[in-house]
Amino acid sequence: MELTYRHFKLSLQELWSAKRHATSFNTTRATYLRSRIIALSYVWAVLTLIWIPVDNLLLDTDDYSLAILRICLAAVLFSIGHIVSSRHSLRDCRIALAALVMSFNGFYLLANHVLGYPHAINTFSYCYTLLPFLHVIMLTIFPLSIRESSSLILATALTQIYVDFQSNSLLTLETFAIYWLQTVVGFLVIWAQTSKLHMMLRLYRHATLDPLTGVYNRRMLLTLAKRDIENTRTRSRPYSVLLMDLDKFKRVNDRYGHFAGDMVLQAFTKAVQETLRTSDIFGRYGGEEFILFLPQCSADNAQLVASRIMGNVRDLRIEVEGLSEPIKVTTSIGISTSVSTQDTLNQLLEKADLALYHAKNNGRDCSRLFDHCGADVQEKHKRPWLEAAN
Repeated sequence: MELTYRHFKLSLQELWSAKRHATSFNTTRATYLRSRIIALSYVWAVLTLIWIPVDNLLLDTDDYSLAILRICLAAVLFSIGHIVSSRHSLRDCRIALAALVMSFNGFYLLANHVLGYPHAINTFSYCYTLLPFLHVIMLTIFPLSIRESSSLILATALTQIYVDFQSNSLLTLETFAIYWLQTVVGFLVIWAQTSKLHMMLRLYRHATLDPLTGVYNRRMLLTLAKRDIENTRTRSRPYSVLLMDLDKFKRVNDRYGHFAGDMVLQAFTKAVQETLRTSDIFGRYGGEEFILFLPQCSADNAQLVASRIMGNVRDLRIEVEGLSEPIKVTTSIGISTSVSTQDTLNQLLEKADLALYHAKNNGRDCSRLFDHCGADVQEKHKRPWLEAAN
């Protein structure tokens, strides 16, 4: 019951705002938002221009103010689409989406001003008072958090209230009916947006996270690390890799069963996560092997991190139902640190693996830095599967 409540609470927090979203997920969502912002900007700009002759025909006026407003709106929308096409961060997409909504609301406000703030059902100009409906419904195509969606809808609602106030129709029954309908529509839009966001989160976890431990799986781990190392290389900053292996883990599975082994892996994962910074990348490489990538971390600092991890793991007392005593485990850690801008992900992993071999050969429950390993170890014990890491 408690676990279900915690899961529900975490899910609600993820849907409320993006603060708890992983950086890699934000990158994925930014790509999704970016493509839809570009499409909506261009399509709506074209539709805005196409409507100009309809205005001239049905409004029967020589005033070209609405046509000018539509041309200006189309220009702004084209600009937003063009600018966001070269931006990739979630922050840039949020700014573009806010600019999109503000441009819609600005046009709605100015168009009603030009028309004298009409509010008559029997005139063509009434369609301009219905634009907020369309502006809110258009947001349905975006996977947004409740906080993001509510902010955008609130901006549209405040604009509409101001227009209704200027048209002296704010306190009419007709306006209340419209507000009630738009409130229902707003809730449905938020529901649709958060449903999209929830589905994206589930698909993201399925594709990128290890189902047992909840940390990055091998594929996502190496993808993020490769990009991170490239960024570090361009800035000439140190980069360290910790390759960790649970000591004698096979004995745990053989003696206590795979259920106990799974609990050990989960406990080990939590112990490592207690030492992490937000910039660190941690995941399960396979079996009982885990990797921790430490950007902007020197060899000395990496050894300190390894010592903290080993200490946390030694302190673990893993209670398993049916066992009279808790399970105790230790870990061995191989460390490699980039010493030149030419070090690749594959090279760093290979060095960390050789250092891990050296740690296991020296009694386990210890860490070894690659630079401190002997030349004979470096030459004799290269594992060919590391070539797949690139």
